[in-house]
Amino acid sequence: MPKCEADGLQRDSIGPPFCRIQSYNNCHIYQNKWLDVRSLLTTKSRRAKFVRLPLPRSPDPLPASKGKREWGHSFAEKERLVMKKEFILRRSSAVFVGLLAILVKKITAIIALALALALVPVAWGYSFTPIAFLDNPAPGGGNFTFDFEPSALNNSGEVPFTADVTTGGEAVFVGFGGQLTQIARSGQPAPGGGTFGPTEFGRLGVNDGGDIAIPFSLEPFDFNAPVTNGGLFRFSHSTQTLSRVAGPGTPVPGGEHLAAVYFNTAMNNQGDIVFSGIVTGGDIDPNSAPGFMGLGVGLFLADKNGTISNVIRPGDPAPGGHTFDMATNASINNGGDIAFGGHVAGDECINVGNPLFCAESVYLKDAATGRIRSIAHQGDPAPGGGVFRLAFGPVLNSRDDIVFIGDLTPAPATADAVGVFLYSRGTVIAVARPGDPMPGGGTFLRAGFQLTGYDLNQRGDVSFAATLSTDVNNDGLADSGLYVFSKGSIRLVARTGTVIPGLGTIAYLGTSLDIIPSFFGAGAIINERGQVLFFATLSDGRGVLLLATPQ
Repeated sequence: MPKCEADGLQRDSIGPPFCRIQSYNNCHIYQNKWLDVRSLLTTKSRRAKFVRLPLPRSPDPLPASKGKREWGHSFAEKERLVMKKEFILRRSSAVFVGLLAILVKKITAIIALALALALVPVAWGYSFTPIAFLDNPAPGGGNFTFDFEPSALNNSGEVPFTADVTTGGEAVFVGFGGQLTQIARSGQPAPGGGTFGPTEFGRLGVNDGGDIAIPFSLEPFDFNAPVTNGGLFRFSHSTQTLSRVAGPGTPVPGGEHLAAVYFNTAMNNQGDIVFSGIVTGGDIDPNSAPGFMGLGVGLFLADKNGTISNVIRPGDPAPGGHTFDMATNASINNGGDIAFGGHVAGDECINVGNPLFCAESVYLKDAATGRIRSIAHQGDPAPGGGVFRLAFGPVLNSRDDIVFIGDLTPAPATADAVGVFLYSRGTVIAVARPGDPMPGGGTFLRAGFQLTGYDLNQRGDVSFAATLSTDVNNDGLADSGLYVFSKGSIRLVARTGTVIPGLGTIAYLGTSLDIIPSFFGAGAIINERGQVLFFATLSDGRGVLLLATPQ
């Protein structure tokens, strides 16, 4: 058996001695040898060298007076030498032609190999570590099922994530060092009283110390109710315990209290947690949204000791002489600055399916001064053309860079043209807009509307998932890709068709649902090491939570 087949590699159609290529970083297994294709195409030392075959040299001519042998040979000898030269010339030509033919074959093979590699998405520069597989046993009982929801990653490589479980509902886990640990699960008693409900509430928070902020539903829970019952919980890495931070009935400054904690949190290295809360007395205009039955949505901060303070409440002043009537979806950096999504009274209320909310614009609040700046407001011109129909879900780093999602869809529609944007040093730039060509093939169609589908690290690198214009595996679904924007350029992490050695081929990122016009729950979470956390479905149907590490 040829060695390539013995090693488990599939023989290519061109037969021996070639084997199908298996990608790994910048090298490829080719005839079971590591081969850097680019070096063969560019390195001077790889150029073929031809050896000039020497022709026999005549002896020095003798003076004519020395005899009849002109050039020092008899006529017969001269004829023999001429015939020998002709034979050697013919043999040299044949050798040259043979060498040239071999060279042409090798160059043709190398070019074909390079072209084939250019057409197949490969995982250049990243290794991939599986964290968990769907249908595998989950800590605490049952199996992982339906999807993973990656939303947090720290610089130690700790991976908090949410997953559906076959025992019912969802659970929060942490993956680290090849081990999985359960933190909270639907149906279990919740710290501070009550029972965990059927779902975790969106983006988790994590810091470099391994502490985790978890918004989780509480029973009784009604998916159709405008006010969803939920609380906020803190997992302490040092004590390995879970405690309640806030929930229904928690008092907040100003004499009001929380009716519930809402979706999405963030945590900094000081242990401060910023979160959305449904608050009494928060409906500043009962005649129009946002607001419902006297309730509104604001932002609150819980420090490491559990003390809660206001960040933005309905009725607070907004830039330009306006008034906030809603604030949500916040991110906090290590200096305490907070980026958030907000809506101001008098702006169009774009319906997002809940009377407590309107579509957002992006703001930044300075911790030291309390000053609030408008970063991207609905109706503002967008970099590259068009205007922001809305801007939402900001993620902030300690340099006050902000990545957010911008909807460029012309009114009155929404969500048809969605891009990724970055605010840095006072300027908003486009990271990826619909129509942009993407590395690895295809053009950018749209970003997702999930807050876990993009992220930002302290260096200003932006990770994001995207729906693409191609369908390389002919499954009838638009391809999806995962990318990192760094120092002005975009590089591919993985996409539909990417072959991950020892694991399989990516069919699409996240879970594809017919009711959603793009991938769902893919994740694109990045840390300072450049590692990216995401969820993918493989061509054999397996779902896997993956950590991509740059090489």
